[in-house]
Order: sequence, then C-alpha cells, then structure tokens
Amino acid sequence: MMKKEFSRSFLNRLNQYYNENFILFMLLAFCFSVLCRLYWVFWASEFAQFFFNEQLMIVSNDGYAFAEGARDMIAGFHQENDLSYYGSSLSALTYYLYKFTPFSFESIILYMSTFFSSLIVVPLILISREYKCVLMGFIAALLASIANSYYNRTMSGYYDTDMLTITLPMFILFFMVRLLEKKDFFSLIALPFFIGIYLWWYPSSYTLNVSLIGFFFIYILVFYRQEKIFYIAVILSLLTLSNIAWFYQSAMIVLLFALFAFKERYFKFSLIAFLIFATLIFLTFSGGIDPILYQLRFYIFRSDESANLTQTFAYFNVSKTIQETENISLDIFMQRISASVAVFLCSLWGFFWFLKEHKSMILSLPMLFLGFLALKSGLRFTIYAVPIMALGFGFLSIQCLNRIERLKYTPNLNKIKYSCWILLLCFFLFALINFLWLLWKNDFVLDKVSYFRIFVDLYFENSFLFLLLLFAIFTPFIINLLYKKRVRQVQIVSVMGILIFALFFALKHIYEYKIATVFNHNEATLLDDFKNKISREDYIVAWWDYGYPIRYYSDVKTLVDGGKHLGKDNFFPSFVLSKEQRAAANMARLSVEYTEKSFKTPYDDLLQEMMKDYGYNNVDLFLASLEKDDFELKTPKTRDIYLYFPARMASIFSTVASFSYVNLETGEFENNFTFSPASYQGEKDGLIYLSNNILLSNDFRSFMFNDKIYTLNSLIELNSVRQKDYKIIPIDENAIFYLFYIKDTNIPFQFILMDKAMFNSAFVQMFFLSNYDENLFELVVNSNEAKIFKLKI
Repeated sequence: MMKKEFSRSFLNRLNQYYNENFILFMLLAFCFSVLCRLYWVFWASEFAQFFFNEQLMIVSNDGYAFAEGARDMIAGFHQENDLSYYGSSLSALTYYLYKFTPFSFESIILYMSTFFSSLIVVPLILISREYKCVLMGFIAALLASIANSYYNRTMSGYYDTDMLTITLPMFILFFMVRLLEKKDFFSLIALPFFIGIYLWWYPSSYTLNVSLIGFFFIYILVFYRQEKIFYIAVILSLLTLSNIAWFYQSAMIVLLFALFAFKERYFKFSLIAFLIFATLIFLTFSGGIDPILYQLRFYIFRSDESANLTQTFAYFNVSKTIQETENISLDIFMQRISASVAVFLCSLWGFFWFLKEHKSMILSLPMLFLGFLALKSGLRFTIYAVPIMALGFGFLSIQCLNRIERLKYTPNLNKIKYSCWILLLCFFLFALINFLWLLWKNDFVLDKVSYFRIFVDLYFENSFLFLLLLFAIFTPFIINLLYKKRVRQVQIVSVMGILIFALFFALKHIYEYKIATVFNHNEATLLDDFKNKISREDYIVAWWDYGYPIRYYSDVKTLVDGGKHLGKDNFFPSFVLSKEQRAAANMARLSVEYTEKSFKTPYDDLLQEMMKDYGYNNVDLFLASLEKDDFELKTPKTRDIYLYFPARMASIFSTVASFSYVNLETGEFENNFTFSPASYQGEKDGLIYLSNNILLSNDFRSFMFNDKIYTLNSLIELNSVRQKDYKIIPIDENAIFYLFYIKDTNIPFQFILMDKAMFNSAFVQMFFLSNYDENLFELVVNSNEAKIFKLKI
C-alpha cells in the first residue's frame, strides 16, 4: 500500500480539522510568509537613499535585467543587440501585471517576490493532504517559507525568477504523488503542463526536470510496472523537454493524452515501449542533453565555456569569483536550509523516517540532491533542499506529537510530572552556573546591557542550547496537562513548542538580514539623468556587477552583465579599468567595436580577431602595443563610449583586475598585484591595526605584513574625490607600495594599500585623483558616488 495512515488516537480530531480546512491553513501560512517579508520593507522605508521614483528599489542585481525587459515590453520595442530580456518569463509576467493592475512599475517589481514566493506553502500543504496530514504540511510550509536561503532569495525587493523556481517543481512533485495515489486524468495532464511552465519560467531547470522524470520512471518500473497511465505520464513529460515550438509541443501532448483517455485499450505495452524509445531518440538528436552537459561543466567541473571555445587563450574562470558558486561550510549549509543546525538534523531524521513510511517520497530526492550539491558547487543550490527538508521536519513533528499523546497511558505519570519539574529546576541551576562563570571571566564588571547579552549569547545563538531550553520549559507543562487530562491544551502547547523551535532562528535571521538596495538614490538618479545625454546605441564600459542596473536606468548598451560574464567577456572591462589610460582607451574602443561586429559575424574570441586584424601573433606584444602613443586605431568609430567608475567598485577592484592580470597562455598569475582596502581596527605600541591584517606604523611611512616590514613609496591623503582635494606625500621613491588615507566619507574604506601597477590604473588615477588624459577622455559626470568619462578616440 502506498501510504500509511497516521496515528488516529492523539491527533485524530486535530488532523481531521486541518484536513477539512486545508484552504484556511494554506491562507494562514501564505499570510505568515508575506508578513515576514514585509519586515524588510518596514525597515528599509526609514532610509531615503533606498528610494527612487517614490518607491523602494530592488535588492537583486539580476533583477534589473528582467526590469529592463519589462520596461522595453511596455515601451513596445528595444534596440537591436542590446541584450534586453524582452519577452522573458519574469519580464512578461511583470508586463501583464503592469498592464492589468493599477500599481506602479516600481511597486510591482518590489512586491512580486513577496507574494509569488509565498505560494510555496500551496504545494507543501497539498502534498501533505495526499498523506492525510495537513498539519504536517502546515508546519513545513511555515518553516520552508522563511528558511534562510529561501528567504534571502525571495524577500521583498528580490526581483528574480527565484520567486517561483522552487514552487513550480514542488507542484510537479505534488502531481506525481497525486497521480500515483489517484491515477486520475487531471494529474496526468497537469504534470506535463507544470513541467512546461517550469521550463518556460526557468530554462535552467531542464536538468532538474529530467531528474524528476527519471526518478518517476524508475519508481514505476520498480513498484507499478503494470500501470499504463504512469508510462504515458513519462512520455508526456518527456515531450515537454523537446526543443520544438510550444504550440507543436502542446498539440502533441494533448493529442496523445486524448488518445489514451478515449482509446486506452489500443495502448499495449509494446506500443508504449516504442513511444518511450522514440521520444528519447528525438530528445537526443534535438539537443535535449546539451543543457545538462553545460551545467555539469560550469558548476561541477568548474570549467569556463570561454576556455573551450578557443584553444588560444586561458582566461580567468569567473566561477572562482562568484560567492554563490563557492564551497560553503557544513554549519552554513545546514543553517541556510533549515535556519539552524538542530532543526536541520531533526529535518534530516524526519525525512528518512518519512521516506521509510511513504516510499513515494523517493520522487523528492532530485531536489534534495540538488540542494546538497551546495557543499560542492556553492550556496545558491541550498534553496532546492528547503521544502523537502521542511516536510521531513513536519513529519517528525507529527510523530513527536503522537509519542507525547501516548504518555497519558504511562503508569506513574504523577512521578514523571515531578521529575520534569526537577529537570526544569536543574536546567535553571545549570544556566545560573554558566552565567556566574561568564561574570567571573569578566571580573563582574558589566553593565545591564551586557548581562542581557550574555544570556542571549548563551541560549539564543546556539540552536542546541535553545532546544534544551525549550525542552526544559515545555516538558513539565505538557506532562502536567496530560496528568490533568487536558488534551486540547496539550495539543496547543506541544504545537506551540514545535513552532517556536522551528521558526525562532528563521525569524531571527529575517530580523538581522538587513541588506541595502543594489544602488542608492544618488546612483540611480545619476544614471537616470545620464540617459538623456546619450544614445541608446552608445556603450558604457563598466564591471559586470553594474551591467544590468546601468542598462535599466540609462537605457544604453554594456559589454558585460550578470548573464554575460565569462572569462573572455570580463577580460575587456577588466583591462580597461585596471591598466594605464592609453591602453584602457584603445581597448575600450576595440572591445566595443568588435563586440558590435560579432553580432553580424560571430567570433569565437574577440581578442584573437583583434590580433589577426592588427597583424600580431603574440598576445603579450599586442596588449603591450596598446600602451604606446603611436598605436594606430584602424577600427572605425561607430558610436560613443563612456567609462563608469563607481566608488563602490573599490571594494571589489582586486577581483576586477584579476581577469586581465592572468597569463593568457597558462591561465596562471605571474605578475601579482596588490589592491587592498581596509578599515581602522585599533592602535597599540605605535602600530595601527587594519582590517586586512596589515600593521601600519603610526607615522604612515611603513607597514608590516607576515612579519616583514615594507616601506611606502607615497602617502596620499584624500579629502574629497569629487573636488579633487588630495595631497601626495612622497616617502621612498624606490618603494612599490602606495597608501591612500581616505577622509572622504563617501568611500566605504579609510585605507587602501596598492602597488605601482594599481596606482597607475585608470580607475585609481581617474576616479580617486581626477588625473586623466584630456586627449583621451572627457569628464562628463562628477559626483561622490561615481564618475563617468567619455572616450574621445
């Protein structure tokens, strides 16, 4: 039998109530999720710098790509080769919401994730309803909707496809479970429909869809090999993966569904086997496995596609610089999935128990495996394990409630009651001893705030101590209520304790996770005003982090963005920003013009084409020639180019420079460079301690790192970036290190240590010192947040 009934003794009436009123609890879970996401809106509304056009801005960098696409759809056009997300799923949905609702565009992109991501509660409760226990799904829905990684990527203002990227596969899982249970035609047609919707919404879901279908096929081969309807479900699902036009795809699915529904007797197993084989062959030859191979190369083997397109150059791999693709610690992994280590372990225990009792949960393993892939391929994947682990916690909670009920049949319950009160007393004695020990460590010199902080740090930071605290508090009350036969109160107190344990650290994370918008008001206004001074065909050369926002606010083209940032793409803006001005100017012109040419005549590698046209066989000689005054640009100028230098780039400039300082023949760093921002940490024994582990002498003439002393070439006291107010103090002309002592409050650091190469870079000279070659550049925007230069050549 596919499923086992939950215990009917303790939770019989409660489960019946939840099952009969599942829509009510679905709404309650939905409202809970929405309210939690509104906290960030409440907090951010206190800061004027987060507003643009009388509304809060978004917090997702990639969100500006979809916002640009929606904006262009509203306008009814976009420029050729502008990389706009015109017609993409999220852009299209935003467009229709704007068209058919009274809300402003800024409000729609701010709140879409708030409401759409909260729909995760729907499939979770529907799945639990199939197992006759909506209470399990309700607990799981509350936890999953605000678990750390899911909240981080679906909070208010996080305008991205993540708002439905987990909800849709959970609907797929629901219809698979429902189909196995009811064998109904509605589930049969709904399953491929939701797979198709998921592929449209998030094309990168191809691999997960294949895995879900594959597990479903293996499952029916093992447990239901004689059920024809399940094989038809596999065929219909596979057809949604094909690359043919959606209307042909839909026609094939509906036709096959109708034939099976009305002429099932003709579908012999031999015909079904032939249809499955033919579908697989069709998918293979239509490129159906290509998306899987690409994602394996990028996320598992960490290979850069740009390195495979050409055998000439070994570019720096962008996946090594993206936080979302970096390996994470086990603690962070567990906290992102279940909000705390203790809840994660309980969820894992509950999931395996759930799997043992209900074998159909095997179908959820692809999502769980993808979530656990985060340990290898980066934290972005943890989000996939969130709802599955939440179901595990919900199941374990139900089993715990059942065990609690059985205690009422335990002999000598009165003795157990007194034992629990003694346990509570022992716990508080333990807490008191810990508290006094910490006071003794601090010589009993603490203010009232510190007393409270000690208690919080003890029991509200460690999830296991918090669990122990809850256990010590709730157990005596529950046993006492059982002794008095107050079953209803036992139910309420038990569920309350479980929810506090499950949700406390998630709610704490929401309170503490106060992130800023992508750009502040001044940056957004600067770029929005700038669009009136330039043409849509012009280019702004900037680092890829700022590509999408620049295109959204300034309606202009960029070389790179959050979707186009492989090593071969990032090389060019990195070179422009981190090399000397003459080389930067020449490369800016070449990279833009060759990018435009590549739209008409595709190139495997732009740099290789440049070298071919300029008669160079050695890449080092070609790049060195760009620095020379006699370098002649043979490439015709077709548009204006602007260089964007934001103040915020100082924090990531070492990463920016890495892409053009790698040896293109070997892929290794041969000429190391230094660009290290730091903040003041303290002073002791004549040394100033900086946040980058550097010890600076208090006379600002030398510094110590790894027990070695280095002399500074110069100290640059920078008072104002905008007003060009700085003073250079020479120290040792033979030294290679420069120190910026920054007094301008718009720069997020007080010190920046750099070597001579970085000091001479276009970014440092043109942004910090306003020292630019007027034959090459013209300063067109000068603000505290950013400077924009127009290329003259």
